[in-house]
Amino acid sequence: MYSGKKKSKNSRTPDRIEILAPAGSYASFRAALAAGADAVYAGGSRFGARAYADNFTQEELILAIKEAHLFGRKFYLTVNTLLKDKEITELYPYLSPLYEAGLDAVIVQDVGVLEYVRQYFPGMDIHASTQMTITGAYGAAFLEEQGVARVVPARELSLQEIRQIHDKTGLEIECFVHGALCYCYSGQCLLSSMIGGRSGNRGQCAQPCRLPYSAGGEKKYYLSPKDICTLEIIPDLAEAGIDSFKIEGRMKKPEYVAAVTAMYRKYTDLYLHEGRKGYHVSPKDKEMLMDLYNRGGFSQSYYKTHNGREMMALDRPNHAGVPALKVCFQKGRELYAEAVTDLNAGDVVEVAGGKGNHTLGNAVVKGEKISFLVQKGVRMDPGTVLNRVRNESLIRSVQADYLEKALQRGITGTLTLSVSSPAYLTVDFWKENGKVISFTAETEECVLQAENRPLDEERIREQIQKTGNSEFFFKKLDIYKDDHIFLPVRQLNLLRRAALEGLKEQIFSSYARSLERCPDNKAYDEIYSKTAKITESCGVSSHAQGQWNPQFSILAETEGQLREVRDFAAENKDKIQRVYVELSLIETAFPKTKNKSGDAEGERNPHDAGSMIREMKASGCEIFLAMPYIFRERGKAYRTDICKIFEELPLSGVLIRNMEEYSFLKELGFDKKIILDHNLYVFNQYGKVFWKHLGISGMTAPFELNAQELSELGMREAEFAVYGHLPVMISAQCLKKTMGKCDGNTGITMLTDRLGNQFPVKNVCGECFNVIYNTSPLYLGMNREEIQRLAPPMLRIQFSIETEEQTRLITTQLMKAFSEENGQSAPEFVYTQGHFKRGVL
Repeated sequence: MYSGKKKSKNSRTPDRIEILAPAGSYASFRAALAAGADAVYAGGSRFGARAYADNFTQEELILAIKEAHLFGRKFYLTVNTLLKDKEITELYPYLSPLYEAGLDAVIVQDVGVLEYVRQYFPGMDIHASTQMTITGAYGAAFLEEQGVARVVPARELSLQEIRQIHDKTGLEIECFVHGALCYCYSGQCLLSSMIGGRSGNRGQCAQPCRLPYSAGGEKKYYLSPKDICTLEIIPDLAEAGIDSFKIEGRMKKPEYVAAVTAMYRKYTDLYLHEGRKGYHVSPKDKEMLMDLYNRGGFSQSYYKTHNGREMMALDRPNHAGVPALKVCFQKGRELYAEAVTDLNAGDVVEVAGGKGNHTLGNAVVKGEKISFLVQKGVRMDPGTVLNRVRNESLIRSVQADYLEKALQRGITGTLTLSVSSPAYLTVDFWKENGKVISFTAETEECVLQAENRPLDEERIREQIQKTGNSEFFFKKLDIYKDDHIFLPVRQLNLLRRAALEGLKEQIFSSYARSLERCPDNKAYDEIYSKTAKITESCGVSSHAQGQWNPQFSILAETEGQLREVRDFAAENKDKIQRVYVELSLIETAFPKTKNKSGDAEGERNPHDAGSMIREMKASGCEIFLAMPYIFRERGKAYRTDICKIFEELPLSGVLIRNMEEYSFLKELGFDKKIILDHNLYVFNQYGKVFWKHLGISGMTAPFELNAQELSELGMREAEFAVYGHLPVMISAQCLKKTMGKCDGNTGITMLTDRLGNQFPVKNVCGECFNVIYNTSPLYLGMNREEIQRLAPPMLRIQFSIETEEQTRLITTQLMKAFSEENGQSAPEFVYTQGHFKRGVL
């Protein structure tokens, strides 16, 4: 089993790899252990990213932690959502009993939670969730400095990028190997949140990505990736430096969890024992996984490909099953078909997209012909293939092998029976770290000299080894006894029970922690008082005192927008205090650019962006570089010229959008202002403290808090967006490429939902990612009074897909709305107030 120790940096062949299984319920937890998982991750009643799973109660969590340790496994708790201020102090009573029970690690997204856990729960590992969007060694190294023990990098990374994290940090690396795949970089999705108020960042995702959309005249499931299956590349994953193979599926049934876990246990062990030469995946095993769940086949995730149509489940978003029957002909409602594989009694065959599925009453062999009735109105053409969507034999087999068998751990025992002394039974348990836990029990009665019928060793061994459905079995039992002895069988049974119960308690105690014994920990009531002090220092009481004169910043993504902002700034001195310019525009100040492979392409205009930046600076504007949403190894060669950018252009700072960029800039010795964009999610006071300690100059108010919550958070040091097409998805996939229309040029494609709403999709070709914007722009020009009560020092107008004319019109309208007492007027376009009024659950 996996010990959790980091392997040698010099070795590409690991000696152990953790199989990490999901548990959306206690039944799934038990199934995962039975199937060979080294560790299980699960959520409790609060703060997990799968709020709709059958999550554990507090009592079940404590029991599961203890049971995991009893069987030499680990238990990780998901606290991988963003927490509001009123929630974060609830972490202490929530985590305390779990911490004391020996919880192995918490998986976190929120840096405020990270700050909180490392302060109040010392000695417990912190794992960085994939929701943190770590895309390389820079971000991973940053988290290592903050006390994180393990990173779950973005699922979009290549094997090479993962290897770089392994080589450049001491972190354990956990990667997804099987299950559902999100279209968006995890942690960067606001689609469900903005459409219906159910935030993925709060564990409430409604999965609108699994709905059909239209683009280019075709209606497909454009945002629905296939599930991933990586059995065939396990050697590559292992040699890339991955320490933990993570299976997705906290919403799946116990049978799914058990079967997938067992399969990855089998093939991981095969690789570890036999190496590459002896590694081969059976087609039957691959088909078994298809039978369990697939969306029209599998992909191997992004490990060996950056994106592509072959990764997408364009035709259906749900379980597709495997081919089962081929239609021969139809007579009335009776359908005649031939089996294309062996089928079992109880198998379910999908008919007409799920309209009246057929359950087989008897087993059918391949080639056998059968007939059955279909619903009225259903017509099936000859040659149509019907898929099996439930394999009854497979489900029953999994249930028998993993769900219905008792879990037991092997122990050794030593029994001593000496006349005139109690009988002693010592039982030994080996922990995964090699340490031995022992417990000795003794009988109430002494062993007697037998008068006529002495106990023989065979009878004694039989009684002691009757562990039944307990958690243990004796893999070895040594018996030392005098000759011709007697002890009532009842005493032997009591001795066995006492020894096993005592051993259990010893095992539990060996993992347990005591908060009172942790010198760095604070008393329970101090948590609240400290939070109050943080709140005060961070300026929660942000109601305007006297006159409020906000400054304005503008973010421009296109040259046309930048020209309009330049002209507006020249005509209206001191109206715009700050301008954010996308990196892609600033690159035009350089004589050469790079293509997607990082190779020089040729000359570009060296003056356009640079001259506009200098002119805006002369008009009194601070100029900031807006870094990309995603910071990958691709193109990083030219980003190292950022020092040259700051030497040649009058820039005052940067707007960063991920931890990679912060770490990258610090490594360069960057000493100018750093502003956090909205997607670095400062949701609570502890998040503010986390970044404040790192020297951040300011933050952007998160888009998922309402006015009251923003007031409680405090806007004294925050920039507040009052306009913009909000990015609801950042994806490594490319819609144009999926449509077969990739031309290598950045542009906008419209994606239309079932209700006719259009979402602009921008393909960023230099970095090869897509940004999907909300269907209507955020506009808060009608909310002057509420925003004045928040008193943010700077209001941001954020342009993305707007024309030059729209840029000028919106800038003028918003300047008037917030600068003049009666300047508010409704815009002529359709807009949204986002979460300013409603917030998210």
